[in-house]
Amino acid sequence: METYGKIFVVVAVLALILVGIFVYLFFMDRRIGKLEKEIREKESHNSQ
Repeated sequence: METYGKIFVVVAVLALILVGIFVYLFFMDRRIGKLEKEIREKESHNSQ
């Protein structure tokens, strides 16, 4: 019976780690997208 409860703890910890990684990647993607947009705007202003 004890091992049954420990499996849920392991699964919960792994799920929490995966959710954290996905949240981190989501916010990094948004931040990189904003930087790419700024670079494109600066390049278009410099070429004019």
